Amino acid sequence: MPDASGSAIAEQIVAIREKWHTKKHPFFTSMLDGSLPIKALGIYMAQHQKFVNKAVPGFGLMVYSSPPDVRKAMVENLAEEEGLLAIPKEGHVAHDHWAMISGFCLASGMTQDEIENTEPTPGWWGRTLHYVNTMREEPVGVALAMQATQEGQQVALNTEITIPSFAKHYGYTAEDDEISFFVEHAEADAEHSRRQLDLAVKYLDTPELQARALKVCDEAVRLRWASTNDIYEMHVLGNQPMMPEGVAA
Repeated sequence: MPDASGSAIAEQIVAIREKWHTKKHPFFTSMLDGSLPIKALGIYMAQHQKFVNKAVPGFGLMVYSSPPDVRKAMVENLAEEEGLLAIPKEGHVAHDHWAMISGFCLASGMTQDEIENTEPTPGWWGRTLHYVNTMREEPVGVALAMQATQEGQQVALNTEITIPSFAKHYGYTAEDDEISFFVEHAEADAEHSRRQLDLAVKYLDTPELQARALKVCDEAVRLRWASTNDIYEMHVLGNQPMMPEGVAA
C-alpha cells in the first residue's frame, strides 16, 4: 500500500511519469540528430489534435463533480486551451491551441484534408478513451494524478527535445509561429502539471485512493507510449499494421 504522506505519493506519481516519459522514445530522440521526418511529427500532432477534440470537452465531466479549487483550475486550463486566456506569465498572449496544432501540421507538409481526415490509431484511441473515462469515472484526486503524468511530460519533451531540435535541424526558432504549440506548452504545462499534482496530493487522502491513482497513472503513461509507438512504426519505420485481405491500412 502506498505511503500516506503527500510528498511520498507525489514522488511516486512523478516516478511513473519519468519511467515512461516519451522524451525517451526513439520517435522523439531521433529529432536530436535531425533524422525524424518533419511530416511524421505533423502526423503525430494531427493525432494529438484528434485526442484534444475528445479530451478537452471531457474536462466538463470532471468539472461537474469537482470541488471549487479543482473546478477553478480546470476552467482556467480550458480557457487557455480555447484561446480565451493567456498563461499567467509575462509577455504571453492568448492562443487558440487547436489553431497552433493545425499550423504546425500544415508547415510539416500535411494538407488540410489530411489533417481533417486523420483516423486515430488503436494506441491513440486507447489513450483518448482512457483519459476521458478517467475524468468521468474516477475520484478527483485520481484523475488529477493521471493528468499530471500527461501534461507533465510536455515540459521536458519540448525544452529538451523539440524546441532545440527545431532550431538545430529543422530551421525554426522559438519565435516562429509554426512551432508555437511546442513553445507554449513548454511553459503552460509546467504550471498546469504542478497545479494538478498539488491538487491530486490534497485529494488522495487515503491509502486506497493513492493505490488507485498509481494504477491509473501507470495505465495512462503506457498508453501514451503506445500511441507514440503507432506513429513511429508506421511513419518512421514504415511498418504497416496487419489488415484483413482487401482492407487498406
